[in-house]
Amino acid sequence: MSTNPNPKDDEPVSEPQTESRPAQQPPAPHFEAVAEHRAVATAAAPAVFELEGVGVSYGGKAALADVSMGIASREITAFIGPSGCGKSTLLRCLNRMNDLIPGAAVVGRVGYHGEDLYGPRVDAVQVRKRIGMVFQKPNPFPKSIYDNIAFGPKVLGMASRRSDLDGIVERALRRAALWDDVKDRLKDNAFGMSGGQQQRLCIARALAVEPDVLLMDEPCSALDPISTGRIEDLMLELKEEYSIVIVTHNMQQAARVSDTTAFFIVDLRAGEDERIGRLVEHAPTDRIFTNPSDRRTEDYVTGKVG
Repeated sequence: MSTNPNPKDDEPVSEPQTESRPAQQPPAPHFEAVAEHRAVATAAAPAVFELEGVGVSYGGKAALADVSMGIASREITAFIGPSGCGKSTLLRCLNRMNDLIPGAAVVGRVGYHGEDLYGPRVDAVQVRKRIGMVFQKPNPFPKSIYDNIAFGPKVLGMASRRSDLDGIVERALRRAALWDDVKDRLKDNAFGMSGGQQQRLCIARALAVEPDVLLMDEPCSALDPISTGRIEDLMLELKEEYSIVIVTHNMQQAARVSDTTAFFIVDLRAGEDERIGRLVEHAPTDRIFTNPSDRRTEDYVTGKVG
């Protein structure tokens, strides 16, 4: 079955209309080379991210402070903790989404394969190409299923011919375990899909631009148990090719899918008006849930506090 709703295989691909952007300095050569890291990953699970003293503030008010940890390649890392502890804030640091929030400031070092993501020569657009993100609520574009997947590759000039674009769309949908569900209705509007299908579409859209890392901010919180199970199964399949970082409030989900877990708390020592997120513990998931090193972690995962 052809992926292309308009079967003109050799038709040149036109780029979608996008807002103009000021010219930016080219990214550092090493950052461009990180695309090769997926091909040389080893069983030792080298770090894809190294965080050193990372903190985030909004309008001068600290939201997250002093986070230092490594995140391994080709593994699923879960961020858990109570609301307001900075999990999603830290996740957004990993692909510079905080840059888009007025008044946000990041301190410390966020290393990605040894390259400082906030270095002066690093292009934030290239960062987000290599480090994709899936949000809490499915957010498909008001376009066809096909065009949702094709949008990113078109913008980035990844396909010069329609037949090339067809292949990208099919591969992305297959990776997201969605191809069999939608292959006969690629021209249909994505809004006609179920919630679980829309979320898998958003995952496929992120995969279409060939990222190295996939960030997922509570991707199952708005889904039913069956759809949640499918997304979890998909994550376990995808970690063979991608590094995944997930924020979740679901302790059972973190225990089921993650290899390592980082637990965060809200530090109120400065007062109720100064709620600062802090990292308490980062360890293999089985240790976090069975033998944590910090009593605060044990109290949280056992439901004594939360």
